[in-house]
Amino acid sequence: MVLPQPSARADDTHYRAIPIGARAIGLGGAFTGVANDVSAAYFNPAGLALNRNLGIAAGLTINAWDRLKLDGFYQQPDTDVAVSTKANRTVPVFVAAAAKIGRSDENGDKRYALALSVVEPIFSSGGAFLTIKQELLELSDSYRFTELDRATFYGLSFAARINSKQSAGVSLYVSVRRLNHSETGLTLGGGTEVPGDPGTYLGVSSVANTETLSFNAYHFVLRFGWLYRIKPQLKVGLMVQPPGIPLRQRVNVFSQEFINDNRDPSMPVTTTASFFDTESKARLPLPAEIEAGLQYWPAERVMLALDASFHAPVREGQRIDLPPDISLRSIYFDDQTKRVATGNVAIAGDFRFRKKEVGILTGFFTDLSSAQKVPENPDVYYQPRINRFGATLSVVLNLSGVSLSVGSTFLYGRGSASAARVDLNNLVLDYVRTGATSRIVYLHITGAAQAARELGGRTQRRVKARSQQNTEE
Repeated sequence: MVLPQPSARADDTHYRAIPIGARAIGLGGAFTGVANDVSAAYFNPAGLALNRNLGIAAGLTINAWDRLKLDGFYQQPDTDVAVSTKANRTVPVFVAAAAKIGRSDENGDKRYALALSVVEPIFSSGGAFLTIKQELLELSDSYRFTELDRATFYGLSFAARINSKQSAGVSLYVSVRRLNHSETGLTLGGGTEVPGDPGTYLGVSSVANTETLSFNAYHFVLRFGWLYRIKPQLKVGLMVQPPGIPLRQRVNVFSQEFINDNRDPSMPVTTTASFFDTESKARLPLPAEIEAGLQYWPAERVMLALDASFHAPVREGQRIDLPPDISLRSIYFDDQTKRVATGNVAIAGDFRFRKKEVGILTGFFTDLSSAQKVPENPDVYYQPRINRFGATLSVVLNLSGVSLSVGSTFLYGRGSASAARVDLNNLVLDYVRTGATSRIVYLHITGAAQAARELGGRTQRRVKARSQQNTEE
């Protein structure tokens, strides 16, 4: 069964799934030691002060193809399951603007820098519709779930040049996260055909449920950066992010369920109904992070970059703080906050041709999962644990100060997941561990805003020059 599940993309168990930044995308995220454009506000704010060429940058990333294959995602005795999927195109936002401020030194460079940036490190959207065919009853059950998870960081950055070789900086982000998860299902089970009356059954039980979870979470996120140019061709960088500081985390839970139990045809049908619509405390933690990077120029037109990152674990807890007499009805929602410590690496190269007018950026990186290991017989639903590996390739055009990059990023991973196993005859739901395979392709265009700015500036200068020339004539 092939199922593009929303949590397969840039969920909070993967930290390098969404390409962010201008040049950083082409380098596969190996940007902590490079930090030479305005996307440094996110990767390493110290780079804003040590580099002269700042301005406006933007990136467009489109999730072009996304497949998550789960073996036996939904299991029910004597049934045939058909799946139709909905995998919405993800278009994460990245916009940043930076300017140097303060007095200029003897080289015409200013010591301080300010930047504004908007990035989305988490962005996933999709769902699935399951049709469960009951051969005995000649009827079809159905189950639908959808999820939209989006975290947007709005930030202000400040950086200062300590000396000609070193700089330090800090970015303060306000993280706004919206997570909406919805499940709706109708399931039939049991049934004994009445002799001599084809198509009539006794003992048919049914379950109908609807549940919607709507999260709103706000955090302060601080990212501290340091950059040191050891020598002209060698530079190192460090970025430290403490755990996100929660400001407000709430969730609205709407749930209703109807169970018609007719397993014993000799007894009256038993109907059980439950309903609640409540707001509760929620937990969507942001873990601490450390990134270290290296930039090296072995030749004039060749640049190499290396990054290593570490994300701290998140302690065990529940995402939703519900009263003891209320329980969630969702089958495919992970209510656990626990995340394991995760380390990732990225290695990249920048190769320039034709007097640096044309270049190729390429990178290779890991995107290991911080999800818990899925037990062989889990008692609740677990997020898929899929360790992914990625590669990126971009073509860069640098013509008369106009920079434009077009490329693609590919991720592939394997791991394990939870499959739901339903026995409606006994009104039982449990889970089993199953295999999972993930494939994702992104298309991205970066530097377009910078290119437009350069073109606009040149056009304005030409118009002014022609106007001046006409005046003189």
